Amino acid sequence: MKASLTLAAVMTLSVFTCASRAGDADGIELLKDPALSKGITQGYANNLSPAERKDCQTHWTAQGMGAADWAFWEIGEKLLFAHNPATPTRGAPGEFAWRTADDAKQCLVANGSVRMVFDTAREWREGGSLALPSEDGTPPRYSHGNTIWPHFLIGQHLAPDNSPTAPIADDRKVRFDRYDRLRFTADVKLNRLAKNSERDHRAEFKAPNHAIFYVAFVAMPVSASRVADEGKFYIIVPAIYSEGGARHVAECHPWLSLDQAGDEVYFTGSQPALRAGAWVRYDTDVKQLIREALAAATRQSRLDGKPETFVPEEHFLALVLIGWEVWGGFDTDVEFKNLSLRGWPAPTAADD
Repeated sequence: MKASLTLAAVMTLSVFTCASRAGDADGIELLKDPALSKGITQGYANNLSPAERKDCQTHWTAQGMGAADWAFWEIGEKLLFAHNPATPTRGAPGEFAWRTADDAKQCLVANGSVRMVFDTAREWREGGSLALPSEDGTPPRYSHGNTIWPHFLIGQHLAPDNSPTAPIADDRKVRFDRYDRLRFTADVKLNRLAKNSERDHRAEFKAPNHAIFYVAFVAMPVSASRVADEGKFYIIVPAIYSEGGARHVAECHPWLSLDQAGDEVYFTGSQPALRAGAWVRYDTDVKQLIREALAAATRQSRLDGKPETFVPEEHFLALVLIGWEVWGGFDTDVEFKNLSLRGWPAPTAADD
């Protein structure tokens, strides 16, 4: 995802602890398998051939991953779990481990906690553009020239079926007008983050090298009948935005842009930021996020001479993504636990 437009007016993101109301203290858990007890399945956005994908899925299903509600979103050339036939491995119930052959990328799940290790200096061109040939002239396998930097995420569709082409019934959509509140919580700890390659790719990225660990909430218009439809709006909440070390870039401000597929991206620039070695609690008002993102899109449409108005009532929450986006070579290690996305349904006429 690329940043090409900085908003003139910096908006403040509301990240806070929601007060419970009498009678609905717990809300409804909207995440499927928030403790990842069923593991993670093969996902999307990677460059596996159909044969590689089939072989990987067959192997992982045999390891018990066929019913997993979470999936990997991997963008990379060299560091793909499917390329290591010895992974995943299983331990005690609820314990899983995925590793690339050189351990440069790992995903470790145990007791509801997820640890993600990612050394992009061992990726294609030391974390450089995935759309350019390697130093020895090997051509890249990505077909889209803008799919250029490594990603390592997990995520899930908030629908009965985790397939992007599966239809979503209207009554199963997490519509923003059907919930008084939507609250995301998680505990996150940064173990390690440092730039570990002297190569500087800013000439090809047109932006400083950086590593971002974030949570992304993906909204779609209510008219969409499946996740594969057009109209996605990515609202990205960064936990850490680094240009070289374990310190958050203080001047990281909200911006609005388009990704390589033409979908809207709103980067919140939010706080709190991670602190190395310490657990940080995130408690996020997701409805406030969508209001701010769509308001920014509406203002931009006015500036572009397009009288479009974007409102929450015309959107629903379709996906949640968690993980790394990295430009350049970085050594990263982060873990998170206690994931939850809870909704408090709005009163209906029958409730009055």
